[in-house]
Amino acid sequence: MLQRLTLRDFRNFSQLTFEPGPGARLLLGPNGAGKTTVLEAVYLLATTRSFRTAQLGDCCRHGAAGFHLGGDAGDTGRAHLEVGWARGGARHRRLDGRESALAEHLAVQPVLAWTAAESALLAGPPAVRRRFLDRALIAWRPASFATLARYGKALAAKRALLAAGERLGLDAWNELLAREGAALAAGRSDLVEALRQELTPLIAEAGFADFGLAVTYRPNPESALEGETALHAALADATECEIRRGLPLLGPHRDEIEIRMEEHEARRVASAGERKALGLLLLAAQARLLARRGRRPLLLLDDADTELDAARLAAVWRPLAASEQILATSNRPEVWASLALSGSYRVEAGTVIAG
Repeated sequence: MLQRLTLRDFRNFSQLTFEPGPGARLLLGPNGAGKTTVLEAVYLLATTRSFRTAQLGDCCRHGAAGFHLGGDAGDTGRAHLEVGWARGGARHRRLDGRESALAEHLAVQPVLAWTAAESALLAGPPAVRRRFLDRALIAWRPASFATLARYGKALAAKRALLAAGERLGLDAWNELLAREGAALAAGRSDLVEALRQELTPLIAEAGFADFGLAVTYRPNPESALEGETALHAALADATECEIRRGLPLLGPHRDEIEIRMEEHEARRVASAGERKALGLLLLAAQARLLARRGRRPLLLLDDADTELDAARLAAVWRPLAASEQILATSNRPEVWASLALSGSYRVEAGTVIAG
């Protein structure tokens, strides 16, 4: 749980100390007030990454020399995390005052987020669903971050060789891609199966059983789930075609996480409100799965009520509200009037005021 957040020179905030406490907390305010920025700061503190930009310099307040985030978090709230960035690109992360390994930092406070990027979860391209799943995988198994990083670096190297029309060195990268790709495929498959078991009762709890929701992991290639040797053989078989095309055609970077409603692709038949509701239920399933592992996540829900009327929001809120800590943002206080909240805050011009 996040006990305390401090920030300096972060986007439109010059300084802020925020102590949310347990339960569900609602941040209210007009567009541009800084609601999303508070969630972004929490996410960056816990993961060292922003969900809005790949360039941390974008998070720095205009005219400032850098930014600094700090917070007390974790199961006991006693671990102190710090993340900072300075002009020139220097960045740091610390755990209890010392430079920490990234895996150690990520293990402190699991975070699950619903942001503008997730609005395309059901209707968007496969990359959106892979990113959504991988965020949960890292929270569920923090060591997966290293697997994803190694796979990404090897894929970039192979892509460069193929783009240049080079054959020499491809098999060496295929060996690395097979090892890391098989581990990644196994992790994604395990996670989707575990999520299915959590999702079924949540759908019933929210009153959406008639949606006929099904989530299926489609590895690329299918043999990736047979292990490293099988994946390497598939990559080797694809070499000539990849050389002709000049890009890598097989591997977990082309996986699909298929979401269907009553045997139809959800992106084709679900309304915007249904897509939002089902996406939030998937997030609730992730939260419960992590909680069963003893990794109680903090949920960040940006514009949680958009595309949802009060009745549908209430239905989705029931399974979400079981989480130990939630920070949600909205500019429609009226739709939250009947929901159980532990506190609300007004965000205006770089300030957060209780009540």
